[in-house]
Amino acid sequence: RIRKNLHMSLCFSPVGDAMRNRARKFPALVNCTVIDWFQPWPMDALYNVGQRFLSPIEQLGPQDSTTRSGILDFMPFSFECSGKEAAIFMNNERRFAYTTPKSFLELIKLYTTMVGRKVDALEDQKERLTNGLTKLRKTQEDVAGLEEELKEKAVVVNEKAEAADAFAEEVGKEKAKVQAESEKASIEAKSCQKIAADVAIQQESCEKDLAAAVPLVQQAEAALDVLDKKDFQELKALAKPPAGVDLVCEAAMHLQAGIDPNIEVDKKGNVKDGSWKGAVKMMNSPEKFLDNLKSYKN
Repeated sequence: RIRKNLHMSLCFSPVGDAMRNRARKFPALVNCTVIDWFQPWPMDALYNVGQRFLSPIEQLGPQDSTTRSGILDFMPFSFECSGKEAAIFMNNERRFAYTTPKSFLELIKLYTTMVGRKVDALEDQKERLTNGLTKLRKTQEDVAGLEEELKEKAVVVNEKAEAADAFAEEVGKEKAKVQAESEKASIEAKSCQKIAADVAIQQESCEKDLAAAVPLVQQAEAALDVLDKKDFQELKALAKPPAGVDLVCEAAMHLQAGIDPNIEVDKKGNVKDGSWKGAVKMMNSPEKFLDNLKSYKN
């Protein structure tokens, strides 16, 4: 009973190899079914379908306009021409070029999409043109207002010009005073040049002293590279350092005063305790003390 009353419909498009491959893999599609080949739509049906899908497009004009009628007539005509050309292609090349109803629907869809894009582009251009004209009118009004304002300010400018002439006369009087002051300044400049010459001589002397001190600094850096924290630990453990060591440690305290928190300084920034006890406190952390000595130059 179910077999008798159950009916199924399968729709295939002849376009491409899909239908051919399915019929080859599943012969029952041909042997156990009734094939109903849909023939091409008549011109009236194509016209009505085109009218149905194009009626919402208001940009084509009223329903009875010549523009809309021409487009509706062209749609079936172009589809029919495609079918005729497909038949000629079949006769000449022995190959099918199908024009199915779906192709007609795709044609309508493509046309409506292109019309929508063109309408949007035209609306955008219209809006830009409208905005441009609005800005031009506003600019014209602004320019007219500026012209009126310019006339009013021209009167003020004339008054300012007269005041500037009076001020220029006063400036001429002050110029004589300035000239006298400039003569005094030139005398002072000569004195400054002499001072600059003395400074240059002093600078040259300092540079010579600095050049002589550079080798000593390099020797001190080389001596620091030899030392390690064990040496300072041994030195810190001495109750009384060898002669000269206490003086070196005191010099290190003066160099790092205000830098190393282990070195106590007074309000003027001088070392409070330069004795061996203060030196031992400075070397409380031998590793940090060695790092401070190596980074003192920086």
